[in-house]
Amino acid sequence: MAPVTSRARRVGENEALFRSVNEQVHDLNRSFLVEGQLRIVCECGVDTCLEQIDLPPGDYEAVRADPELFIVKPGHDEPGLETVEERTDDYWIVRKNRGEPERIAHETDPRS
Repeated sequence: MAPVTSRARRVGENEALFRSVNEQVHDLNRSFLVEGQLRIVCECGVDTCLEQIDLPPGDYEAVRADPELFIVKPGHDEPGLETVEERTDDYWIVRKNRGEPERIAHETDPRS
């Protein structure tokens, strides 16, 4: 296995933090029976990014079913660490690349 790069680790930890925050937002929306759009924080690897994304709860659930997927604002992807799987006007879905990025995504998955 290749050694962990500090950049890959930092990006992975930032993305995991935002994914965890979004899980809490999702749970609150379900608890209060909020319907319609779910507002989450961009799950990119930039620790200063606090941009918000609105998406249907079903789309959020589909992404959360796979620990390798993250939701980011368009252009907030990290080439070399992840690949854009789907693009919408409001958000992109990215998949962590094999190796260290994929391993970090699995280790930090709040649903595992």
